[in-house]
Amino acid sequence: MAKDFMVKQFAAGSCYSYILSSRDEALIIDPHISLQEEYAGYLKKKGLGLKFIIDTHTHADHFSLAAVLKKKLGAQALMHEKAVSGVADKRLKDNEQVAVGASSFKVISTPGHTDDAVSLYGAGRLFTGDVLLIGSVGRTDFQNGSPESMFDTLQKLKALPDDTIVFPGHDYHEKRSSTIAQEKKENPFLAEQNKEAFAKNMRAKSIPKPFNIDNIVRVNQKGEAASIEMISPREVPALMQKDPQVKLLDVRSPLEFAQVHIKDAISVPIDMLAAKINDLAQSKQRYIVFCRTGNRSPMAADMLMQSGIHGVKVMQGGMTRWQKDGLPVIKGEGGISLERQVRLIAGSVVLLGILLSWFVHWALIFIPIFISCGLIYSGISDNCLMGMLLMKLPYNKKLYKTKLGGGTCAISG
Repeated sequence: MAKDFMVKQFAAGSCYSYILSSRDEALIIDPHISLQEEYAGYLKKKGLGLKFIIDTHTHADHFSLAAVLKKKLGAQALMHEKAVSGVADKRLKDNEQVAVGASSFKVISTPGHTDDAVSLYGAGRLFTGDVLLIGSVGRTDFQNGSPESMFDTLQKLKALPDDTIVFPGHDYHEKRSSTIAQEKKENPFLAEQNKEAFAKNMRAKSIPKPFNIDNIVRVNQKGEAASIEMISPREVPALMQKDPQVKLLDVRSPLEFAQVHIKDAISVPIDMLAAKINDLAQSKQRYIVFCRTGNRSPMAADMLMQSGIHGVKVMQGGMTRWQKDGLPVIKGEGGISLERQVRLIAGSVVLLGILLSWFVHWALIFIPIFISCGLIYSGISDNCLMGMLLMKLPYNKKLYKTKLGGGTCAISG
């Protein structure tokens, strides 16, 4: 493996993608629709030419950028030979080698999450897509997924060297990597030795499907993301001034909208879009759709386009990019975020405990000690018990209930 080999990990929410490079060539794994400018900036900064685009499987929870990158940069799109794809230029087989610069990666067929899943192995690193996750595995009820195939796949991956670094396609606790040794020790799905028991346990899990799954799979299979027109936030004001029929459509949750929004933007949360789509179509307006970072807005744009609304565009980077570019916003008096609620209550209880221990009884010092231990536990485990309790309050249920819902690609232990 070349000495100049590099790995760059990108995160879009819980989705991870990677650019692997050697010398002046690169390949990208599982490119995410919201990160087009980040990929382009990295490739330019490092002086890299994109040689290959690899989707480890047909994604069902977000749009792939593969079709867009193929169109813009001319790189070859690679997928497993079983993938139903109008994007792939070449089909990958088990044990095939993919060469980039002076580096080479082995293709490992890893069915289970879907039947078209592959992992890439090389330089002591394993890129597992949605098959092996940190402390978990991918669910097996997607396209031709199979618990039995997942079990066989995990046995294959367990046989790799213990010091192999695992880079997953998802993690819902913001953990970036693991090792085969760590997963064999801590991942309950790798610990199961009985194939029948493993399959029974997997089938007993009941998890909601990701939002808009059928449309997402269709877009990824046909490469229709390439037909979605993307514009930068700085282009928006001039476009709206030139054409009064162009309107901003904000598909974030009511809580996000209440906290900060763009003047005159129409608020239609994405999980309410289907119910409002006829009204939007009858208005004869053209829409620039945006969300917080750019994951939900392409889904919303596709829904509008499928309903016959023309001239739909997506604002790259969403509200985050809009604010970063210094464009004007209206800050409202929206609900207090859950994180702020936890900080406010924890700080208040600690202060109260100290005062009570000073003026009432020394033993009450254990109140702030208890809260401190809870915060330490939260930092270590990424599980906030106070936050879980606060989420049960009617106030928070109302604020958060219309956020984009649905299941994940992972299955918990």
